Amino acid sequence: MKLSSSKLIKCSAMALLVSTSSVYADDFPTHPITVVVPYGAGGTTDISARKLSSLAEGELGQPIVVENRPGASGTNAMRAVANAKADGYTLIATTSSPLFVTPAVRPVGYDSVQDFTPILNYSGPYHGVLVQADSPYQSFDELMKAAKSDKSISYGTAGAMGGPHLSFELIARETGAKLKHVPFNGAGAATAALLGNHVDVALVPAYRDLVLDSKLRLLGVLDDSRDPDFASVPTLKEAGYNVEFPSVVGIMAPAGTAPEIVKKLETAFTKVATSDEFQTFMNKLNQPVRVMSGDKLGEIIQSNLETYRNVAKELSQK
Repeated sequence: MKLSSSKLIKCSAMALLVSTSSVYADDFPTHPITVVVPYGAGGTTDISARKLSSLAEGELGQPIVVENRPGASGTNAMRAVANAKADGYTLIATTSSPLFVTPAVRPVGYDSVQDFTPILNYSGPYHGVLVQADSPYQSFDELMKAAKSDKSISYGTAGAMGGPHLSFELIARETGAKLKHVPFNGAGAATAALLGNHVDVALVPAYRDLVLDSKLRLLGVLDDSRDPDFASVPTLKEAGYNVEFPSVVGIMAPAGTAPEIVKKLETAFTKVATSDEFQTFMNKLNQPVRVMSGDKLGEIIQSNLETYRNVAKELSQK
């Protein structure tokens, strides 16, 4: 079969484009990469992203600059990266909140699924249901029994309309439990309020040392899997409550980034994220290493975006 001149030209152009893209990916990177962090300097997301990036420099052969762009619960940075050139040189180290919690409750100016290409997930702090060590509640079931009686249980979180808040509001709606939300300016403030006996419960991460030091008691885990440091403590879903808040910390690129570049980035970041050096660093930071592929991270984002949109819709109808 003979091809017309126009078809031959089109086929040649496509072949040249593919060839050029492949050569470009082979050479990538040729200059520094920027990893945007949607929070301020000094937080766990910032610190872990800086360490991961520092280690990845050796794999990619170019400097990686970490740039903090805090504001609007991380959505400002997400929007900026979504609109960046899809060439692999602008990435974002982001978390559950701007990926699938905040977009579920208000317009954010980007689509977490359509506007990004996931590279990998490397962490994600477990969120626990915590009470004081001398609390009368020995299990999550005991806490719920009290909340379904005449007693109102106050619980603190890092802020209103976050994943932990939405999770507990859904439990209250489904069980009739009297759960009074007290939002704080960050997880540290919510933890301090629990230690000071200002709330009955706190839904917070970074609880390991406080539990090991017998200052707090862990009743349950909001995540989709148990915390390996406290393997005997069930998730809320295992305890019979149809709710979970999977926490992710991952690297994303703008949508349209060449697959060859995505693969090169995923290979480099995965190698350093699974290294002993990074594991030791994260242990000292009191943060878990939870490595999963970009494809798996994408599935989690899409699934939970749908879940939290439904939760937010239900709560708006109360």
